[in-house]
Amino acid sequence: MKAVLMAGGEGTRLRPLTLNKPKPLMPVCNKPIMEHILERLREADITEIYVTLHYLASEIQTYFNDGKNFGVNLFYSIEESPLGTAGAVKLLEKYFTDTFLIMSGDALTDIDLVKAVKFHKKVGSIATIVLTRVESPLEYGVVIVDDAGKVIRFLEKPGWGEVFSDTVNTGIYILEPDVFNLMEEGGVYDFSRDLFPRLLADGAPIYGSVQDGYWCDIGNLKQYREVHQDALMGKIKLRFPGKKLKPDVWVGEACEISPTAEIHAPAIIGNNCKIKDNAQIADFSIVGDNCIIEDGAVLARTIVWNNSYIGKAVSAVGATVCRNNTVEEDSRLEDGVIVGDNCTIGKASIISPQVKIWPNKIIESGSSINMSIVWGQNWPGTLFSALGVKGIANIQVTPEYAARLGTAYGAYLPKGSTIITSRSPHKLARIIKRSMISGLMSMGINVLDLRVAPIPLTRHIVRVSHAKGGIHTRISPYEPEMLLIEFFDENGINISTDVERKIENLFFRQDYRRTEPEEVGQLEYYADPFKGYSEHFMRFINAEAIRKRRFKIVIDYSHGSLSAMLPPLLSRYGCEAVSVNAYMDSAVAPRPTALDASGLNQLAAIVKSLRADLGILVDGESEKISLVDSTGNSITGDRLFLLMIQLIAKKYKNPIIAAQVRAPLLVDKIVNESGGTVIRTKSNSRSLMTEVFANSKICFGGDPKGGFMFPEFQPVFDAVVSISKILELIALYDINIAELNKNIPPIFIQQESIPCTWDAKGKLMRTLVEKFKDEKIDLTDGVKLFFTPDSWVLIRPDPAEPVVHIIAEADTERDSKKLVREYKKIVSKIVK
Repeated sequence: MKAVLMAGGEGTRLRPLTLNKPKPLMPVCNKPIMEHILERLREADITEIYVTLHYLASEIQTYFNDGKNFGVNLFYSIEESPLGTAGAVKLLEKYFTDTFLIMSGDALTDIDLVKAVKFHKKVGSIATIVLTRVESPLEYGVVIVDDAGKVIRFLEKPGWGEVFSDTVNTGIYILEPDVFNLMEEGGVYDFSRDLFPRLLADGAPIYGSVQDGYWCDIGNLKQYREVHQDALMGKIKLRFPGKKLKPDVWVGEACEISPTAEIHAPAIIGNNCKIKDNAQIADFSIVGDNCIIEDGAVLARTIVWNNSYIGKAVSAVGATVCRNNTVEEDSRLEDGVIVGDNCTIGKASIISPQVKIWPNKIIESGSSINMSIVWGQNWPGTLFSALGVKGIANIQVTPEYAARLGTAYGAYLPKGSTIITSRSPHKLARIIKRSMISGLMSMGINVLDLRVAPIPLTRHIVRVSHAKGGIHTRISPYEPEMLLIEFFDENGINISTDVERKIENLFFRQDYRRTEPEEVGQLEYYADPFKGYSEHFMRFINAEAIRKRRFKIVIDYSHGSLSAMLPPLLSRYGCEAVSVNAYMDSAVAPRPTALDASGLNQLAAIVKSLRADLGILVDGESEKISLVDSTGNSITGDRLFLLMIQLIAKKYKNPIIAAQVRAPLLVDKIVNESGGTVIRTKSNSRSLMTEVFANSKICFGGDPKGGFMFPEFQPVFDAVVSISKILELIALYDINIAELNKNIPPIFIQQESIPCTWDAKGKLMRTLVEKFKDEKIDLTDGVKLFFTPDSWVLIRPDPAEPVVHIIAEADTERDSKKLVREYKKIVSKIVK
């Protein structure tokens, strides 16, 4: 027996789910609807199947091909223009010389087809309509039959006043070839509206076979969600992909599920998924193939299609997330939310119940969306974060994204310019850097590639060369799942916000110049960049003083590229150096921060056991450091900054020091005692670099995370120069670091962050300035209030995230925490 599958409909009531995908390919329990139907036909021993197509026909043909992988033989008929359900079948008339069956390609059922065919043949029907009973027949064709099953009357989609039966047409028909005689070639005919009424009027034998079993044509979004629950509850007999992990939990191949993750039955997990620590897949949730569910994310009654990323601490209840979506951390998807294909939901966003987001939309971080988004820009207004372009590695920042970004940057630059490129050792950084290079060269930009190199080295090569700028690709500090692409200007410091906006405009508009083949840029490799760099900065270092001291030090390289460059330099200094984590591994991201507690504890133990003079922990990008003194005490953050200022004050008279606005008050005290001056900048690296570069009188700058600048060499964070200067100053002035550290008073700075939408940030700043206009305030970066010579609080909106930081210093830990709590309440009331 042969069958026809009607699979040409557009599924308009299921938008946005069907905007990029035909309804028969919509997944139900991680398998396309049509695949479930083919399994039902195969069980009835019907394997020769003709499929009528119209909407997105090629998608269906590509997926199912000839059907052999699904145990059937498929043949396709494509309607150039809609001919109706019966008219489409008329095109296939020559293939049917015996009884054949018609099914909808987008309705789920487990009705016994063999039983229905037997009924058809027993009663000698020319057309048998398979019927089922439903609670609400308003959306269906109602049919009434006599005791023998002969059709007496039917009505398409009646009102309640017209309902005379709960027996409805399932769209499953068993027909004899004689029905083709009622239709003319090329005419538009519908079975329910044209063909069946004519058969009934002519007195032909047309029957209805009422069958038990499950049936749903999934006509709207509510039914789409409900059919998943019905399937997981066993109301319909479907074959779920994957293996049973435990009762009513199916898991696909090559999945990685954390021991601390919770999966509550019933649930289905697709192939190649990662369910991370403390994630919860609550009952009636379905996760498609190649999905990542991050730490602490919670899914309840939620359907996630293939290739989607659910970030940390995301909450999704009763939502449907389509293909290739990214839902960033701390976001909330409420009941009934639909997210179309290829969308990004920014951090800490709230999508209200029943909101539908059409495909290819990007929702900015901190957004609160309470109405559906159909039209609008495909990209957010901001491409750059505080340091550069940042996104989830290989999910948001992909090779194609990077190539487009490189093209936009190249289009901004004059044709024939040279750009210096480099990367961290991680293999993802390599992929993205190469894609960036392709985009640059396509715009006629020449590229000098340093390959794996520390950021300070790249900045230096940019400064001393004729390059127009530089790019460094690495894993983002403090966010190991994120990739960061940093852009430098010709001075080696991060590009200005004005340049960022110009690149953003080119990126969003895709307004690129075209380059002739002979104008495409050249790619060259720098043979030994560290040689010229070290020769240059050695002019600013008293290497002889260091050699005379004969230091014994321990250095933790954090698997960064400095491990291949610094040892020869330390040998020139005459240091006995023990190396830790001194190798690069393309599969291991270098340690992103010098404030790593476990690394410092390990370093302290080694320093004490070897009786070394000093331990140094370098971050993986060779920008920042932390110290361990000879007694094993760690010196980090603000405390290390104060120690560095005391060292600088030994060498420089009346020093001018650059410090961020959130630096401790002791900075001013120490600098003032030395006859110097403190210049405060915004709390970001770019502002500090820009100030140090612009002001030639500044002799030193630093931040609270171990980053230090010596502008006599270059106005950027540089761990090599910091290490060299520390050794030089200790040697020149015979300083005992342990004693110097011991004499620094304790510092009590506390910080907390609270959510704040972008719209509320302006209101917050205006309200705070008005509220405290009669107080002593500093508006360098946010609102900083001074209370006593020893206490202050800084309320600083984050420039890249929908949060506000509240930072406070006092002369005791208790008082600093109290200030943070007090101003957290004040801010919360303003932004709520």
